[in-house]
Amino acid sequence: MEAHAPAPPSTAILVVSADERGRQALLEPLGRRYAQDYRIVDAASPAEGVAAIGELHAAGDDLALILADDASPVGDHDNVFAAARRSFPDVRRGLVIEWGSWADRRTADDVLRLMSHVQIDYYVVRPVHSPDESFHRAVTDFLREWEASVGKRHRAFTVIGDDAQPRTHALRSRLARAGVPSDHLDPASPDALALLAEAGVDYAGVPLVRTAAGSILVDPDDAELARAYGLTTSLPDRTVDVAVVGAGPAGLAAAVYAASEGLDTLVLEAESIGGQAGSSSLIRNYLGFSRGVSGAELAQRAYQQAWVFGAQFGHTRRVSAMRVSEGGGFELEVAPDEVVRARTVVLASGVSYRRLAAPGLQPFVGASVFYGATSVEARGQAGRDVLVVGGGNSAGQAALHLARYARSVTLVVRGESPAASMSKYLIDQLDAAGVGLITGTRVVDAGAAEADRLDHVVLELTETGERREMGADAVFITIGARPHTEWLAPEVLRDRWGSVITGPEVLAEGGRRAWLGAEGTEPAPLETSVPGFFAVGDVRRGSVKRVASAVGEGSVVISSVHRHLGEHAGG
Repeated sequence: MEAHAPAPPSTAILVVSADERGRQALLEPLGRRYAQDYRIVDAASPAEGVAAIGELHAAGDDLALILADDASPVGDHDNVFAAARRSFPDVRRGLVIEWGSWADRRTADDVLRLMSHVQIDYYVVRPVHSPDESFHRAVTDFLREWEASVGKRHRAFTVIGDDAQPRTHALRSRLARAGVPSDHLDPASPDALALLAEAGVDYAGVPLVRTAAGSILVDPDDAELARAYGLTTSLPDRTVDVAVVGAGPAGLAAAVYAASEGLDTLVLEAESIGGQAGSSSLIRNYLGFSRGVSGAELAQRAYQQAWVFGAQFGHTRRVSAMRVSEGGGFELEVAPDEVVRARTVVLASGVSYRRLAAPGLQPFVGASVFYGATSVEARGQAGRDVLVVGGGNSAGQAALHLARYARSVTLVVRGESPAASMSKYLIDQLDAAGVGLITGTRVVDAGAAEADRLDHVVLELTETGERREMGADAVFITIGARPHTEWLAPEVLRDRWGSVITGPEVLAEGGRRAWLGAEGTEPAPLETSVPGFFAVGDVRRGSVKRVASAVGEGSVVISSVHRHLGEHAGG
């Protein structure tokens, strides 16, 4: 029987260089390491590279990575990198440079210009020896990012549900935020029907989730879904040294430092690991990540770090009330009807996006109107006109990510400019990516030609009140934020917006009577009006609203936790 050669991989890595020796220096190590899983394609000029991109696109293949040493214009394209992204929105793009050439001013200017114009993701140094593991690390990082962005990993979970149902989006987003690869099938598709027939389950109008084990969950709640992909939702029956409420950057940092220093640590998170930062597509200004890092990846790394140090997590567990115990310490009521006892508490519950007061948007929330932006919703905007409402970094990151996929993206800012609340590098990148900007305007209403699909919004000028309609297939809202601190005991001093007051401001704001500590003592810098109860991150009044700041607060608060525990060792 004649053996058939295996079909070539359908995903390509493209190398573009006019220098024959330089091109071979890339092709040889790529072929040796990656040819079994990727088709290695080469081009001897940017024009040939653009042609190869067109051929891959026409054949229905994927392009995971392009490595090129020439960013000169090609026809109607800015360069070969722009052509690649136009056809393959998720492609990773690396400018190839020679070792040491970063010291050359022209090369450095090219790298900075191309990155600021969102034309490349980073530079790659041409290999100079074999094996060159620094080169392979750069390539592997690119391929890993591409794999995560397109969901090409083994999809352990499948969501079966109507794409117009908000609950379908909620389940897909929950899996994405947890780093769980998942697929989505329309209930009427042949694949979905086959899966359901195999499981003996009928679709009854609510979304279903097929787990890695092959079982079918019927519209599972967050706890059931978390348990299905291996997360713990149970709570300890002992008194822990420190309970951290919230697993955003501040809470995760507190958990890492508390657990690493030997404290019995419990983290309670009501929703997804990472908080608001977890939905950021790319954080470019976080220390140590020169190419940037997604909020979800940063959160997952921190979660694993805390877990390895021994921190226990109660996933999808919402704290609904707190009490100061008579004998010292705290009792936290955890929905639906459990109690956690802790000697100290670090509140790191963050904030949530403020709801937009535009009644016409409400029917579409979760289907074509979203608060925040995850990769699930972003990839669904191909060929659509999208609005992003907000003027902060979260809005800018969402708009930049959406611009990979959508036909058009427009940022709607209430103020006269986003400069007051958005980093300059983001403003420059948005301009380079062609993101539109409407200032001095707010969204006040919306409407649809079809019952289940948004098609326009109503904009109002903040100065004159003049209104006009603007077409929009989807709206992503990242405006303002407010803390959910209504469940705190009345002894915890807050301002009129609900932000928790800490440190010297407790005495300045509430007077000596507001501080419940012993006579002659004062609250520590991140301590609330209740001794042993601390607040860090965005929930705290005076927070800088940056990931690095939140991580810093979560890290340093543990020294105050130690001090309190030491002073109350007999409590």
